[in-house]
Amino acid sequence: MIFKSKWVRAFFLFSLSVLPFFSIWAQITGYDVAYPSAYLLGLSSQGVVTKNQMGSLYGNTAFLSYQSKHIMDVSLNGSHANRKGSPLYISGAGYYSFSDSLGFGLRGKPVYLRSFPSDERYSNYAFQTFANWKVSPYISFGLQIGPSVSGRLGGYSSYSWNVSLSTAIQYENFRLGILLESPGKYRFDEYLGSERLKEKLPERALVGFGYQWNDWLDLQLEFSRKFYERTSVNLNNANQYISYPIRTMYSGNISLAIGKQDVFQFITGVGREIRMETELRGFYTASLGFAGALFPTWFGEGYLYTVSLQRSGLSVHEREGAESRMAVQLQAQF
Repeated sequence: MIFKSKWVRAFFLFSLSVLPFFSIWAQITGYDVAYPSAYLLGLSSQGVVTKNQMGSLYGNTAFLSYQSKHIMDVSLNGSHANRKGSPLYISGAGYYSFSDSLGFGLRGKPVYLRSFPSDERYSNYAFQTFANWKVSPYISFGLQIGPSVSGRLGGYSSYSWNVSLSTAIQYENFRLGILLESPGKYRFDEYLGSERLKEKLPERALVGFGYQWNDWLDLQLEFSRKFYERTSVNLNNANQYISYPIRTMYSGNISLAIGKQDVFQFITGVGREIRMETELRGFYTASLGFAGALFPTWFGEGYLYTVSLQRSGLSVHEREGAESRMAVQLQAQF
């Protein structure tokens, strides 16, 4: 009996020691990339090569250099799964076109999100200033930098810095976009009530190709690489190592916009999201949305809207992580 009780105590202590790690694993696998505007949600896009201002304002801001309007924008999005709804996530931005080659702006947007399972809820927000500089008729650069913060059930992290650089190349009907982002490092002093957690979010690199077929048809492809092998997790001053399959580090999408932005557009896209759970071999999304002018006969020109829906996790049960997402966006250009 004494021998057995020692083994029971040892097993109990071992279970207590690994329980925080399993909680860490559940949270780390929750680094789902956010779609920060309704227009990007409708395309299943991260906005690296989107020239429409309702998308580039939250993605590759260098494409804003190819237009001369000032912009104010707000977007709301939420999701639903397992008969539960997520909180409403808000994005907002403003842009001032200083000259034909220079512009400045502010934006607040989610970078990584997870709403389901609700007990693993996670959000990472960046609040950035940005500047664009068009160096030639074909090439523009963007710099985005600002404080960021993460939130989990139970509290918020320390502040960090989100820094990103972007390039936009546009020649006749062809576009190329590149975006490099470092989301920062964060500290939770009371994670799970009493634990101390430090984590470094994965950097990412994105590249996109776009082609304007004609005035009514625009096609784009995007690819991204998340550097999960550079993610670090420290729980109570002990480093935790998590091995990620290589297939979890790459994602992409193909998107289509039909119509004109200032009249009416139908937008749609399919993409592959990253999920690190080993049982999910590819986590696919399908989106559709509508965008256009908001009652121009009533409000005048320059007021735009987007309404989008997305199903994330095609052929996957909601209890395994699939969810339905929806978003609405309003923008004023002047």
